[in-house]
Amino acid sequence: MSITQLHKDEHFFIVKNDEVMIKSDIQIELLEKIIKKYSKGTESFEVEGYFVHVLETSQGSLFYVKPFTQYSYIDFMNPLSIKVLNSISDGVTVCGSDGKILFQNDIDIEIVGIDLMGRYAKDVIAEGLMSDSISMKVIESKEKVTILQTFINGKCFLVSGKPIFDEYGELQYVVAITRDMTQLKLLEKEVKKLEVQNENFKNKLQALHNKETTKSSLIAVSSEMMQVVKRVMRVAEVDSTVLIGGESGVGKEEITKLIHANSRRNNKQILTINCSAIPDNLLESELFGYEAGAFTGAVRGGKAGLFEIASGGTVFLDEIGEMPLLLQAKLLRVLQESEVQRLGSGKPIPIDVRIIAATNRNLAEMVRQGHFREDLYYRLNIIPIEIPPLRYRRQDIIPLVYHFLAVVEEKYGIHRTIESSAMKILECYDWSGNVRQLKNMVERICLLATQPEITAYIVQQELDSNPIIRDIENPVEIQNIQEQVVTPKFSGTLKEQVVAFEKKIIKEALSKFPSIRQAAKSLGCDQSTLVRKIQKFQLTKQISYKD
Repeated sequence: MSITQLHKDEHFFIVKNDEVMIKSDIQIELLEKIIKKYSKGTESFEVEGYFVHVLETSQGSLFYVKPFTQYSYIDFMNPLSIKVLNSISDGVTVCGSDGKILFQNDIDIEIVGIDLMGRYAKDVIAEGLMSDSISMKVIESKEKVTILQTFINGKCFLVSGKPIFDEYGELQYVVAITRDMTQLKLLEKEVKKLEVQNENFKNKLQALHNKETTKSSLIAVSSEMMQVVKRVMRVAEVDSTVLIGGESGVGKEEITKLIHANSRRNNKQILTINCSAIPDNLLESELFGYEAGAFTGAVRGGKAGLFEIASGGTVFLDEIGEMPLLLQAKLLRVLQESEVQRLGSGKPIPIDVRIIAATNRNLAEMVRQGHFREDLYYRLNIIPIEIPPLRYRRQDIIPLVYHFLAVVEEKYGIHRTIESSAMKILECYDWSGNVRQLKNMVERICLLATQPEITAYIVQQELDSNPIIRDIENPVEIQNIQEQVVTPKFSGTLKEQVVAFEKKIIKEALSKFPSIRQAAKSLGCDQSTLVRKIQKFQLTKQISYKD
């Protein structure tokens, strides 16, 4: 293109004393509009698509008029602006309102692989040099737009375009920022890799913690308990379902930890849920999860269930005998198909978990009574493990006492010793609550004792302080003792006495029945109502709700 052709639409004129002295072939209408808009002292301004630059000379004011369409990037950007835009790490392009690319910084030329300055965006698309034009989209919408755009070099970039308006609100330029996502993708992969490593470290630490916890809390000295441990170690090597039986407090959860710690899943987590401590309507969502909107109050986005979360690890279902029949059917499907289905979803989710169940109830008898599914019972009872009560393995009592003394010292900083006669009383006592009751008793004695050595008198005094908790196998004798307990007299207003009596009734029900569900049934109220009452009276610290 010749200089004459390039500058054919450029004009000038000189104004002196409000009179046009000299002019090119500029249209009179345009000249009048320029003079009308001109304010003395203004060096440059715009009029209807023309750029006007004014230079004061001795001959008058020289007006230089040039159309925007003749702009090159050097005309409307100073050298400093160009240097700044070429120094940043993102690609930058500037287009006019007609889609012509007026400026493209060096980084943009490098990452998209083509110099587009002076070309129209629609022509570049037509030639297949890029998949789309952010500039044309911004020109059409007159709003900020972000798209993924593919260029001739085959790379895909994140491009954001923003409109720039003149003082009249008319679109003047479009500035586009092109960001190469390659480095970001590499960083994202590195972050994910570090997250996986971090999760593996956490799992290994948790597994080590579980092993240490198991070693420090499972005491097996008696031949009866050693047989259980040997059976556990054999079972741990395979993934078969295990059903652990035994009275409340014998240590079923500790046996579960031992199985998990010595299994191939020990680098994954073990999750525990007490089937009797959660209301029926919540138990299903806790086990299987739910989709968004599955029920009123559901968390936005849904929630994964216990089986999903524990995939690769172990799920311990405590108090399995308290599971409702409807959920028993769903649990059977989990065992048979190794998949779960969230509430509100028809899509099955594959899982890989080992299930260990525990109960202090006679499931075989429950099957005969129709309270437990026979097919589920046989599916759970592939490898049964029965833990004997503490009164049948008295050799474990003394080691357990010394262990709990060490636990108290570590937890509270209280050092206690125990005389042999006191230890003999503990060894001969029939612990109806088994290991849990023994642990609580040792902790109580240590905290209440006023001297470093625990004597036989102190032990006997604490054992006799609450006759209801003594281990008496005769039900008639239990009832006689309970009837002998004098009902305390309540004082205060009628409302205060009613509250105190209600609290006493709930405590008695919780002591009498092994689960909240059974206690609620005996009181003739809903389980959720009883849970609220328990929280109201702050009974959680005095009463244990799980086996």
